[in-house]
Amino acid sequence: MLHHAKCGCLRDIGFLNDAVVCPAPDLSDFPGVWAKGKDFAKAATWRTGKRVTQPLTGKPTPTRRVEGRHLWGGVYFGHFGHFITETISRLWARDLDAYDSVVFVPRHGKLNDFTAYQKEVIDLFLKDYRIQIVREPTEFEELIVPGQGFGLGAISSGTPEFRDLVRKVMADVEPEGPEKIYVSRTRFSGKGGIIGEKYLEANMAAQGYIPIYPEKMSIMKQLSVMKAARKIVGLDSSAFHLLGFVATAQQDACLILRRNHLAYRHIADHIAGFTGKEPAVVDAVVADWMPDTQKMADHVSWGELDEKAVVARLDALGFLEDAGRWTYMTDQDFAEGTTWSEARHKERLVRRPAAALAAQ
Repeated sequence: MLHHAKCGCLRDIGFLNDAVVCPAPDLSDFPGVWAKGKDFAKAATWRTGKRVTQPLTGKPTPTRRVEGRHLWGGVYFGHFGHFITETISRLWARDLDAYDSVVFVPRHGKLNDFTAYQKEVIDLFLKDYRIQIVREPTEFEELIVPGQGFGLGAISSGTPEFRDLVRKVMADVEPEGPEKIYVSRTRFSGKGGIIGEKYLEANMAAQGYIPIYPEKMSIMKQLSVMKAARKIVGLDSSAFHLLGFVATAQQDACLILRRNHLAYRHIADHIAGFTGKEPAVVDAVVADWMPDTQKMADHVSWGELDEKAVVARLDALGFLEDAGRWTYMTDQDFAEGTTWSEARHKERLVRRPAAALAAQ
C-alpha cells in the first residue's frame, strides 16, 4: 500500500475517492479531473510554471464508473517532445502500490490512440500494467494522483523519484552504436531547423561523426545509440530529451541552437539534472527565417547561423578533429538552403535579425 506522501507539490500524492476524469471533446477544450466538489488542479499539466490544461468549470456528469484503485498517468500529448517529457511525468509512483490500471486522458479529442513510438515509450515504463485511455467522463472509485515529477521549465531536471525511475527503466537498454554521432533534422518531414543543415551535417561527418535520423529509428534504437556515443552533437531538438534519459557524465553533448529562443534550456536542464553535467551550447544564430505573418522565432522557424562562429566554438569545446578541414557554404549554397526551407514551409520566408528579435 502507499505508505506516505512525498513533500512538495511535485512529489506529493493525492488520494481521491469518486473522482471524475473528463476528456476534452475537441481542440478548444481541456481534459481534467473533478474531485472533492471542484477541479483538481494537481492533476493538470504544468509547463514553465503555468497551467497548460485549464480548470474544469463545472462538475462533469460521468457516463460510467470504474471500481478499484487506479493511478493517474495524466494527460497524453500527440507532440513527440511533450509526450516524452510530460505524458510520463507521473509514473514515478508506479511501484508504490498495486493498481488496477494506469489512467491517461488525451490532450484533445483528435487523439485516437497511442502511436507506434508512443506505445514503445509506454511499454518501456508500463510493460506489466493495464492502461486505460479515458474517452468519456468516467468516475473512479479510487484515483491516486502523483505530482508531476518531470516536464518543461523549473521541473526539467526532474524530481529525485522520477530520475530514479528513469535510471531503473533505462538500465536494461544495451548501448550499441558509434562513438561520435550527429543528430540530424535533414530527414525530418516537418518544419523548423537551420538554413543549409545538410552542409553542417556533411562537415560533421568529415570530422568523424555518424549522422543519425531519429524519426527513422525506433525509440529503443535511439536510446541504444545515444547510450553508446561518447560525443553527441546536433541542433537543439526534442531528440535530446531521449539522450537525457540515458546520458552519463562521461559523455560530451553539444546543442547547436537553431533559433533565437530559450526553449533549449529545457533540454539542457534535463541533461544536467540527470547527469550533473551541463551540455555544451553553441549560440551562433544571427537571424531567423519565418513567414511574414510570424514575428518571433519558434519551433517551426529556420535559423541562420554564423558558420565561422559555429566552427570556432565547436573547436574550442573539443568537438572537432581538424577545424581547418571545414568547408563553408557559398552564397549559392545558402540561397539553395533558403529555397529548400521555403519549399518545406510551402511559403516565402522573411529574414528577421536575431538582435531585433531580442529587443522585442
